[in-house]
Amino acid sequence: MNVLPCGKHVLAVRRITNWYNFNQNLFPIMKSYSSLFFAGVLALGLQTTAWSGPPEKDLNEIVKGFSDEDPAVQFEARLDLLAYVSYGTAPSQKNGAEKITKELLSALKRWGLAHEAKKYIIRDLARVGTSTAVEPLSKILIGKDESLAELARQALEQIPGKEASTALKNAIPKVRDDARRRNFIRTLANRADASNAAYFIKGLQSNDAILAHESALALSLLGDADSVEALELAYSKSSGEMKVLLENEIIRSEAASEDMLVSIQKDGVVSYNRDAALLRLLESDYISSLDLLKLALLSSSSEVRSNGIRLAMTTGKHALIKNMGNRISGDNWLVVLGGLSAFENRGAEGLALMAFEAGDHNVKVQALRALGSYGGAKSVDLVLEHFAGKDKQLQQAAAYAIERMPGNPMTGRLQKLLNSESAEDHKLGLEALAYRNTPYAKNRLFRFISGDDPELAMVALKSISGIVEEEDLYRLLSISKKSDDQKSAAINGLLKKVAPQIGSAELQARVNSL
Repeated sequence: MNVLPCGKHVLAVRRITNWYNFNQNLFPIMKSYSSLFFAGVLALGLQTTAWSGPPEKDLNEIVKGFSDEDPAVQFEARLDLLAYVSYGTAPSQKNGAEKITKELLSALKRWGLAHEAKKYIIRDLARVGTSTAVEPLSKILIGKDESLAELARQALEQIPGKEASTALKNAIPKVRDDARRRNFIRTLANRADASNAAYFIKGLQSNDAILAHESALALSLLGDADSVEALELAYSKSSGEMKVLLENEIIRSEAASEDMLVSIQKDGVVSYNRDAALLRLLESDYISSLDLLKLALLSSSSEVRSNGIRLAMTTGKHALIKNMGNRISGDNWLVVLGGLSAFENRGAEGLALMAFEAGDHNVKVQALRALGSYGGAKSVDLVLEHFAGKDKQLQQAAAYAIERMPGNPMTGRLQKLLNSESAEDHKLGLEALAYRNTPYAKNRLFRFISGDDPELAMVALKSISGIVEEEDLYRLLSISKKSDDQKSAAINGLLKKVAPQIGSAELQARVNSL
């Protein structure tokens, strides 16, 4: 993309701006797009960083533009200032940042300087300012003009060097407003300067609650060994909310010592920090981490056991869960069932069966549903038993499992039931066919619908109702004509219910004539 020389580019922006102002009255609809327009103009302005030619205006002339009542002229002044500072601090300019800093500070001191000009000068000092700007900015920082003070704070956060840190440290005790003081401390912390660690370590011991609180956060942000060690030392002597804060920050720190993590895991104030500490120890292969996990799994607290189960699954310690046996109880089983994907299929099936035997009614329901994903040959009898039972919730969970159980065990069992000599087996198999897609399922159902046993015919008819298609309706229509009145009435009822939904016009006409 070609870039216009500085002067031509500014003139182009001026002409566009003037054209827009002139035509606003002629084209009211453009008012709604004013933000988009100025965004486009600003984008042009930002290209000034790439201009190689010197700016046409000096700094004195530029800052005068901020005092003009015409918004377009003020906007042009912003672009000119941006161009001026960008050119003056270009890599080709020797000591450019220092020279521009001094020029901006000189302009900032000028009597009668427009407030807008001060704002944009301070913003540029945040971008390119050197340590020379620190002292003037520190005075603005604690001044009465809140908007300029906030811009000075942002600039002092960005300007490199210990001078800015020193200025912030000196300003902190001079501010009475708690919110501003907290903001100053956080500004110092955001500088992420290791040389400030001593200030924050001392701040931890302060009676000033805000300074102590923010010092803890700052040391955590620094994250070096000395800072984290100071947090750990303060943690051992603290209490109440401060102890919770320190515990949180220590857990967040990668440099936290194993001894401290063990201490938090055993006696931590907050349960989630105890769990996090144990997880950290397990992930780092701490020598005693497995023993700590076993203790959690054997805890008398159901919550601690549940968290231990989650950690065991998360970290691949599956064998511990299998070996717990009857020590798992209550909601612990729900945790196990929710994490069965961590186990191979046989192990998952075994745990689901254990959960069903040992758990309460809710656990039994969830265990049956889990068998829909992990069940095998060992699970078939249990699922079918409760599918045929009277407990509605267990029956529904078993139906869910019948539909989804992987592999051949369930399909093979249904085929055996349908080939059995027992009418009860036939009935159970027919009811289950409503939920499981097995080979030749419809042919088997039609065989029983056409058969001589009226009870089994009704069961088969009910099962086929959920999977019937148009061609099946013709087949049922044919069977209805050859059947006794009771069976015919049942088939016709199904036809009249389903034919309007999936049947052709010709089929619907035949059904309506029944």
